[in-house]
Amino acid sequence: MSVTGLCQICESAEAQFACDRCGAVVCQAHYDPALGLCEECAAEERRSRNGDESGFPGPR
Repeated sequence: MSVTGLCQICESAEAQFACDRCGAVVCQAHYDPALGLCEECAAEERRSRNGDESGFPGPR
């Protein structure tokens, strides 16, 4: 798949990747290659893995 246009997050750098979750096209700075997600979706994924919607780790 060819990705063209500006990053949908910073709107200044050339987009090189498409998020596997939301489909946003983003630049390298706003892409998490380990997850295949844009930084916004990657942050949500990290919060859900921690079991806490606030972004803070839950009780141990």
